[in-house]
Amino acid sequence: MNENIPPRQQKENLVVVDKNPTKPIIDLNKSKPPNDSQRQQQQQQPIKKEAIEIKRKPNVNNGVAPDDDDDIDLGGYQKISKIGEGTYGVVFKGRQKLTNKIVALKKIRLAFSEGIPVTAMREIAILKEMNHHNVIGLKDLVQKDTSVYIVSEYLDMDLRRYMNDVGRKGMTPAHIKSYMHQLLCGLQYCHSHRILHRDLKPQNLLIDSTGKLIIADLGLSRVFGVPMRTYTHQVITLWYRPPEILLGAQFYSTAVDMWSVGCIFAEMMTLRPIFPGDSQIDELFRIFQLLGTPTEDIWPGVSTLPDFNVTFPGWKRRNLREEFQKYNSFLQLKELYNDPEQYEQSFTHAFDLINKLLEYDPHFRLSAKKAAEHPYFYTDIGHVKF
Repeated sequence: MNENIPPRQQKENLVVVDKNPTKPIIDLNKSKPPNDSQRQQQQQQPIKKEAIEIKRKPNVNNGVAPDDDDDIDLGGYQKISKIGEGTYGVVFKGRQKLTNKIVALKKIRLAFSEGIPVTAMREIAILKEMNHHNVIGLKDLVQKDTSVYIVSEYLDMDLRRYMNDVGRKGMTPAHIKSYMHQLLCGLQYCHSHRILHRDLKPQNLLIDSTGKLIIADLGLSRVFGVPMRTYTHQVITLWYRPPEILLGAQFYSTAVDMWSVGCIFAEMMTLRPIFPGDSQIDELFRIFQLLGTPTEDIWPGVSTLPDFNVTFPGWKRRNLREEFQKYNSFLQLKELYNDPEQYEQSFTHAFDLINKLLEYDPHFRLSAKKAAEHPYFYTDIGHVKF
């Protein structure tokens, strides 16, 4: 029957016929069925492969790319090390390749479904408008994969870290006066360009070895206009938050930044926060204990604020100078003056400035322009001789 079929092909088509007709015919060309151990291995192999593939996929959480270090090389910039975290991003120390200059790189992660966050767009738009030596500006903008990097000026450290590291030896009356004046000049520029910072604190004030100070981290900043509109109350770090926001005022203006300046001024003098509350009500009570519980006579309209309560304890106002003298860090300031008369004159003006910055009524709180013109900044000028 197979005479016309070549021997090789006959062998390939060979089948075995069993005498038992009920047994299926087995084709020798087909592979043998796997046994139990082989079948188990076949089932495990694709699972392992899938696990490897899943491990290599980016870890996506809520549509946001992971914060990795795969983008160390950013075109014209090179990431060096992580400095810290801002309001809406991570800040790195970097180097500009062309000039070899050190810069700050703020990384903002993008949501795959939404693109650049509104807060990031707002911060970038504000930074583009900034052109003052005491306010951080935008040097460049770099897009890398699913992140945007804001390139800005790099300074050595922030004011909070500086005070912790050097103490009173590095925070003399001359340092305090210089930093305060630079802060007020930078803030005056912001306010004159209709910008509220809304997060002033020592950690957001950067300084370098030459004594320069700049206002940084504009992540919570907002452009304001006239008439004023309502803004969110989730602004300003608790220790530097003004009473009108703590009491739920629907409208606020540049005065909120000036309260923060007053707290920073007092902190430089005492080397410690003056209102370190751990909650909103604790923060309010700490303010009331030092400055007295506000009344309609002191602050007209305070009783109409949403979170004001007539059952608040009735604390009386204390003398700030007497309270500050309880701290050794403040008493050390007096030792740095050779002339007692100059010390007395300087601190009389200093406490007058603090009291006007920590004014309850926002309408009477000192503006940045008026504060920069305060006599406190001119008490150490010698007599002019003609």
